[in-house]
Amino acid sequence: MNFSLEKRPASESEVRAIQKMAYDLAVKYQYDEAFLICNWLIDDPSTEVAGYRERSAVKDHMQDLDGAIEDLRVVTLAFDQEPGDFYTLGKLLLQRGSTGDSILAFDRAIALCEESGASYYLNSSLLFRAEAYFKKTLYAAALADLLRLPPAYQTYVPDVGMRSKEQITAEASVALQKQEKSRFRMK
Repeated sequence: MNFSLEKRPASESEVRAIQKMAYDLAVKYQYDEAFLICNWLIDDPSTEVAGYRERSAVKDHMQDLDGAIEDLRVVTLAFDQEPGDFYTLGKLLLQRGSTGDSILAFDRAIALCEESGASYYLNSSLLFRAEAYFKKTLYAAALADLLRLPPAYQTYVPDVGMRSKEQITAEASVALQKQEKSRFRMK
């Protein structure tokens, strides 16, 4: 490991390189070494958020969803202006089955993207939130999000597989029609 615990990073690029080093170790299943680096980042106030963010990624790689979520919640409480953090938190919460909480995280990611004009996480957040709405049987809300996406937009949803705008739209439309027929019969 070409890394010294003596010298603190002096730039964002150095922090990113250290984060990458930690994740590369996790990919090689060298979790103790990865945690050592993450915890070293956490120990310094200037790199604390970066350390928690990366430790969350390492825990996610280990399939420790609860630990990954816990660390990412620390990040979003300390620094609530990064849409990527809320997007990742939403994905983890959805994967864990905390669908309502995932919707709230995606809400925040979408709002931050719209406020800043940064669109990098916008489409993915919309698709994942639509998937979460679908799971909560909020089909009209899912369809509203899907309308905002470009044609053929798709992404991988953990534990589900590839999901496209058109696929979720078709499923939500059918489910909404059934839901409306069911309500009509009840009256």
